Amino acid sequence: MTIDRVCSSCFSDTDLRAWIRSFNGPRGCDACGGYDSPTLELTEICEHIEMCLRKFWGLAVEQLPYESAEGGYQGETWYTNEVVFDEEQLELPRDRDGRLYNAMTRTLTDELWCDWDWLSLDDDVALRSSWESFCETVKYVRRFFFHQLGGSPDDRDSYSSAAVLQAIAMFSEQLGLIRTLPARTLLWRARPDIPRGTRIQPADFGPPPKDRALQSNRMNPPGIPMMYAASTASAAKKETRATTARVGAWRTLKEARILDLRNLPSVPGVFSDVSRHEILGLRFLWHFSDAIMSPVERDERVHIEYLPSQVATEFLRDFEFAGGHLDGVAYRSVVDAHAWNVALFAGTSALRWETIDAASPDSWLEFVRAVRI
Repeated sequence: MTIDRVCSSCFSDTDLRAWIRSFNGPRGCDACGGYDSPTLELTEICEHIEMCLRKFWGLAVEQLPYESAEGGYQGETWYTNEVVFDEEQLELPRDRDGRLYNAMTRTLTDELWCDWDWLSLDDDVALRSSWESFCETVKYVRRFFFHQLGGSPDDRDSYSSAAVLQAIAMFSEQLGLIRTLPARTLLWRARPDIPRGTRIQPADFGPPPKDRALQSNRMNPPGIPMMYAASTASAAKKETRATTARVGAWRTLKEARILDLRNLPSVPGVFSDVSRHEILGLRFLWHFSDAIMSPVERDERVHIEYLPSQVATEFLRDFEFAGGHLDGVAYRSVVDAHAWNVALFAGTSALRWETIDAASPDSWLEFVRAVRI
């Protein structure tokens, strides 16, 4: 029995399944015999699969040099079925007897594929490598005036430190990661070092004064205060690693523009309709986000390990995004999976509370209350 029509449920890939369902073809699958999902002609499915492959794979005939005396194409190649089932690992969950696999192997072309650009790395791989070089540079080579280090005009896979930071900003904007925290959002700051019975002031829960900002943190070096806050009182206490703490709540008085690294979108697959540029950019941002959010032990090396994220934050703070400058960076909490944190570019002039006679016109954070937890 030939296989002419195949249902969406015969494939594991969610994007390919959705594409087949979008045609709403008649029920009745020649591969699995099911009537529970829309079908599409196998030839159309295979043509679509090969079209999608062109986003990430090159054709050997168009890319690779050919030397008959040297055995053919001068580079690694794969047949279409090898790319689909071995490299991209497309699974056929209902194909228990191999009939669909054999039918697809016969329907797919015998084209030879190669890397997208056999002379260059994919952009995300090149950027990851350049990010690692940037981290080594700012930690161990050059602390200031490092921007042109790392790049080479003769190497397409090498980005300068400045180019890596520029790529982070541009991808963040293009992928919609510049977002707003709504006005009246509650943010919490914890102080575990306030003794019981001490009269507290709202300023106790604000950013430290410049002369007391002595600690190296994830987003700021000593001497440059930022206001770190959490989405819940419990998370704010957990961030201090203390068993008990005073926790103060602040309310935003305006929409705050943030780089939102809290929940990055999943990286789309090869069979999605998302562009190659967006997919590679998102892959790199996942690597960047994981790198700067990695837990760091507070020891004598902490000021070095935080340097890359501090420099990146300073760059993003001053970057001219289309909608204006950022007010902060929001990111996942490493101590509470149900909460998130934000580093606000806010000094004492941003704070407001009732005892201030004349609040600064720049104030946009209002003190609400303090509790002990």
